[in-house]
Amino acid sequence: MIDKLKDTFINNLHLKILSLFIAFLLWLNITESQKTIVEFISFIDIRNIPQNYEIKSIYPEKVIITIQGSRLKMKKLDTSKVQAYIDASNLKEGENTLPVKIEGKLHGFKIISIRPDKVIIYADKIH
Repeated sequence: MIDKLKDTFINNLHLKILSLFIAFLLWLNITESQKTIVEFISFIDIRNIPQNYEIKSIYPEKVIITIQGSRLKMKKLDTSKVQAYIDASNLKEGENTLPVKIEGKLHGFKIISIRPDKVIIYADKIH
Protein backbone atom coordinates (compact mmCIF):
# COMPACT_ATOMS: atom_id res chain seq x y z
CA MET A 1 0.00 0.00 0.00
CA ILE A 2 2.76 2.46 0.93
CA ASP A 3 4.75 1.46 -2.15
CA LYS A 4 1.75 2.19 -4.36
CA LEU A 5 1.32 5.61 -2.73
CA LYS A 6 5.03 6.39 -3.22
CA ASP A 7 4.82 5.36 -6.86
CA THR A 8 1.86 7.69 -7.38
CA PHE A 9 3.82 10.72 -6.17
CA ILE A 10 7.26 9.84 -7.53
CA ASN A 11 6.40 8.43 -10.97
CA ASN A 12 6.65 11.11 -13.67
CA LEU A 13 7.65 13.74 -11.10
CA HIS A 14 9.19 15.98 -13.77
CA LEU A 15 5.87 15.99 -15.68
CA LYS A 16 3.95 16.84 -12.52
CA ILE A 17 6.29 19.77 -11.75
CA LEU A 18 6.02 20.95 -15.37
CA SER A 19 2.21 20.78 -15.14
CA LEU A 20 2.23 22.91 -11.99
CA PHE A 21 4.51 25.46 -13.65
CA ILE A 22 2.26 25.67 -16.74
CA ALA A 23 -0.82 26.04 -14.51
CA PHE A 24 0.90 28.89 -12.66
CA LEU A 25 1.74 30.65 -15.96
CA LEU A 26 -1.87 30.29 -17.15
CA TRP A 27 -3.16 31.72 -13.87
CA LEU A 28 -0.70 34.63 -14.11
CA ASN A 29 -1.77 35.34 -17.70
CA ILE A 30 -5.46 35.33 -16.83
CA THR A 31 -5.07 37.63 -13.81
CA GLU A 32 -2.89 40.05 -15.82
CA SER A 33 -5.33 40.19 -18.73
CA GLN A 34 -8.34 41.00 -16.55
CA LYS A 35 -9.19 44.65 -17.03
CA THR A 36 -10.34 46.88 -14.20
CA ILE A 37 -12.08 50.24 -14.50
CA VAL A 38 -11.35 53.00 -11.99
CA GLU A 39 -12.88 56.47 -11.63
CA PHE A 40 -11.31 59.33 -9.74
CA ILE A 41 -11.79 63.08 -9.42
CA SER A 42 -9.21 65.63 -10.55
CA PHE A 43 -9.29 69.39 -10.11
CA ILE A 44 -8.71 71.30 -13.35
CA ASP A 45 -5.48 73.23 -13.75
CA ILE A 46 -5.61 76.29 -16.04
CA ARG A 47 -2.43 76.75 -18.07
CA ASN A 48 -1.05 79.36 -20.46
CA ILE A 49 -3.33 82.22 -19.41
CA PRO A 50 -2.51 85.26 -21.56
CA GLN A 51 -1.02 88.12 -19.51
CA ASN A 52 -3.77 90.57 -20.41
CA TYR A 53 -6.59 88.28 -19.17
CA GLU A 54 -7.84 87.18 -15.80
CA ILE A 55 -10.08 84.22 -15.04
CA LYS A 56 -13.36 85.18 -13.36
CA SER A 57 -14.80 81.68 -13.02
CA ILE A 58 -14.53 78.13 -14.27
CA TYR A 59 -17.34 75.60 -14.37
CA PRO A 60 -16.95 72.87 -13.34
CA GLU A 61 -13.78 73.07 -11.26
CA LYS A 62 -13.18 69.32 -11.31
CA VAL A 63 -13.75 66.37 -13.63
CA ILE A 64 -14.25 62.63 -13.25
CA ILE A 65 -11.62 60.61 -15.09
CA THR A 66 -12.37 56.97 -15.93
CA ILE A 67 -9.46 54.71 -16.88
CA GLN A 68 -9.08 51.03 -17.70
CA GLY A 69 -6.07 48.82 -17.13
CA SER A 70 -4.86 45.56 -15.70
CA ARG A 71 -5.59 44.86 -12.07
CA LEU A 72 -1.92 44.55 -11.20
CA LYS A 73 -1.00 47.90 -12.78
CA MET A 74 -4.06 49.56 -11.23
CA LYS A 75 -2.77 48.73 -7.75
CA LYS A 76 0.42 50.67 -8.49
CA LEU A 77 -1.31 53.70 -10.03
CA ASP A 78 -0.94 56.96 -8.10
CA THR A 79 -3.94 59.04 -9.19
CA SER A 80 -2.47 62.15 -7.57
CA LYS A 81 0.10 62.17 -10.39
CA VAL A 82 -2.67 62.37 -13.04
CA GLN A 83 -3.74 65.96 -13.73
CA ALA A 84 -6.66 67.38 -15.70
CA TYR A 85 -5.87 70.72 -17.32
CA ILE A 86 -7.02 73.17 -19.96
CA ASP A 87 -4.89 75.21 -22.31
CA ALA A 88 -6.06 78.83 -22.08
CA SER A 89 -3.59 80.23 -24.63
CA ASN A 90 -6.44 81.11 -27.04
CA LEU A 91 -8.62 82.70 -24.36
CA LYS A 92 -10.94 85.53 -25.37
CA GLU A 93 -13.03 87.92 -23.32
CA GLY A 94 -16.32 86.53 -22.03
CA GLU A 95 -17.41 82.91 -22.14
CA ASN A 96 -14.97 80.29 -23.42
CA THR A 97 -15.63 76.57 -23.83
CA LEU A 98 -12.35 74.65 -23.72
CA PRO A 99 -11.54 70.92 -23.89
CA VAL A 100 -10.11 69.13 -20.88
CA LYS A 101 -6.78 67.36 -21.37
CA ILE A 102 -5.05 64.79 -19.19
CA GLU A 103 -1.40 64.71 -18.19
CA GLY A 104 0.38 62.09 -16.15
CA LYS A 105 1.91 58.65 -16.12
CA LEU A 106 -0.81 56.55 -17.70
CA HIS A 107 1.36 54.12 -19.68
CA GLY A 108 -0.53 50.86 -20.07
CA PHE A 109 -3.87 52.47 -19.24
CA LYS A 110 -6.71 53.51 -21.51
CA ILE A 111 -8.64 56.70 -20.77
CA ILE A 112 -12.29 55.67 -21.07
CA SER A 113 -13.85 59.06 -20.38
CA ILE A 114 -13.41 62.53 -18.95
CA ARG A 115 -16.68 63.92 -17.59
CA PRO A 116 -17.31 66.61 -18.54
CA ASP A 117 -14.87 66.76 -21.44
CA LYS A 118 -15.25 70.54 -21.81
CA VAL A 119 -15.36 73.34 -19.25
CA ILE A 120 -16.69 76.88 -19.41
CA ILE A 121 -14.33 79.69 -18.43
CA TYR A 122 -15.32 83.31 -18.03
CA ALA A 123 -12.44 85.71 -18.61
CA ASP A 124 -12.05 89.48 -18.47
CA LYS A 125 -9.49 91.55 -20.28
CA ILE A 126 -7.20 93.55 -17.99
CA HIS A 127 -6.76 97.15 -19.14
